[in-house]
Amino acid sequence: MIPFISGHEDLIHDVAYDFYGRHLATCSSDQHVKVFRLDKETNEWILSDSWKAHDSSIVSLDWASPEFGRLIVTASYDKKIKIWEEDPDIPEGSGKRWINVTTLNDSIGPLFSVKFAPSHFGLRIGCIGNDGILRIYDALEPSDLKSWTITSELKVLATPPASHLQSDFELVWCPSRFYQETIVCCALDQGLIYQRNKEGKLFLAATLPGHKGLIRSVSWAPSIGRTYQLVATGCKDGNVRIFKITDHNKYIASNYSGNGDNEANNSTIAVELIAEKDDHKGEVWSVSWNLTGTVLSSAGDDGKVRLWKSSYSDEFQCMSVITPQKR
Repeated sequence: MIPFISGHEDLIHDVAYDFYGRHLATCSSDQHVKVFRLDKETNEWILSDSWKAHDSSIVSLDWASPEFGRLIVTASYDKKIKIWEEDPDIPEGSGKRWINVTTLNDSIGPLFSVKFAPSHFGLRIGCIGNDGILRIYDALEPSDLKSWTITSELKVLATPPASHLQSDFELVWCPSRFYQETIVCCALDQGLIYQRNKEGKLFLAATLPGHKGLIRSVSWAPSIGRTYQLVATGCKDGNVRIFKITDHNKYIASNYSGNGDNEANNSTIAVELIAEKDDHKGEVWSVSWNLTGTVLSSAGDDGKVRLWKSSYSDEFQCMSVITPQKR
């Protein structure tokens, strides 16, 4: 693992690859977003553009699916979500290559997490912040990036946390096309799974138990060939946790019509904690699955990245420990 110089002047909060893995975006407390492109000949990351994107720390960003164009969404402590579109006619390094096409400012508290939904749900954004409200926005006309509508607004915390206390919020969608729309939303030490009922409203379907501190990161594994789903969390209590998610209605997809014998909010999800690892011996800040959902990476306060893989006995074991090269 060879580090490269990002050029940020403060803490980097989030890093995201685009769909093809050829571009990398970073955001920081220096209020800037930077986009790097991979040089195929040297295999080094080259700065493509850098610009001041918000008026406070930028803590989350994400790339849209390429079918919607070159789009990045950012969220900041300034309570705003901004959507940026790349203009390839503007030179790299100008600081003007990415155009702010929309600003969403419905949050009444600092924002912590923003994500694009899987592309089969259309051009959709989810966000959550310190006000404890999960908001879902839809671009009803994907060609009109200036027009977004709040289609869901759900209070996930009865009372927002006090401003002087540490807090953290995360969200992630289930990436599978064969599940109805399912979102994991982490608020403080609670892991909450939401689904849409047959009326199209989000409801609490299940929880991720066992966390004894702030949940710092959550990742939903791609489910290639599995009959169940895997969700991983990284927690302030020092543990990496992996949950097995089984949904008996997994093949009803996004056009869920419901079952006439069930109540509208009758959940069919079963959650099982299958791994709990404290190898980092300190706070775990990030977890992420690989593209096939077979290897989980975790990063913690010990300054190391650990790779986890399921053994033949279906028990997750640490297969590798990576440390940055010292210069």
